[in-house]
Amino acid sequence: MVTSALSAGALGAASIPAEAVDAAAAADAGGVPNFPLLPRGHYDFAAMMDVVEKRAQHRQCFLSDATLNGPPGVVNLYEKMTNAWTAFEFAFLPRPARQQLAACGVIIAASVVFALNDAMWKKYRIATMLKLQNLSGQVANYNYSARATSNLSLDADPEDPHSIFHDYSSAALLKRGASFLVCHNAIAGTATRFVASSGLTQVEIIADWTKNVLPGFTVIPAGAAMVQILLEHGWHLYPVTD
Repeated sequence: MVTSALSAGALGAASIPAEAVDAAAAADAGGVPNFPLLPRGHYDFAAMMDVVEKRAQHRQCFLSDATLNGPPGVVNLYEKMTNAWTAFEFAFLPRPARQQLAACGVIIAASVVFALNDAMWKKYRIATMLKLQNLSGQVANYNYSARATSNLSLDADPEDPHSIFHDYSSAALLKRGASFLVCHNAIAGTATRFVASSGLTQVEIIADWTKNVLPGFTVIPAGAAMVQILLEHGWHLYPVTD
């Protein structure tokens, strides 16, 4: 357990400290990718620990990979979270019994773009740059993954394919109680892919993105390290690999 090492943290929105900005600027000048450290006091530590210490009998964390969409408009991470969660809740006990699952998505690699609001998708032309299609098969610069496809009713029939229990949006997952932790290192790495097209530096893009994550998403220093902390607190890992 690492509770004692992590407790009593400072609050605040994610921001890169000045010394890390200077180092990143030097790396920008030399064309070297940089991963600025996000130390305690520069992100919402309390929100992170609320997830880590969530009280539930069954807790599963889902780690994203480099895959973005599965079918058009369906984020691979969200599809795996939704299908696993719905099966766990409804398929292993006789109806109408159900068992609860605490679910957490740890977002790494380019999947961090799904944590960003529409303003960032429009400003950086994210769908265009990453060739991402919405549910209609169109490349449109808004975060389609945040839009519910159901009425979000938790009283719906889990066998109804149009219900929240088969809704692959982050809105549906948040409504069901999911948590999302967003890797700052992945934000930094993905930001480099938008430097040339935006005319901004990596540091500027990182700062912009960390200030514009969706409600319910928390930026944390490193996704891989976050998985370790979650495991030490009793969470079970499902790495999304397909």
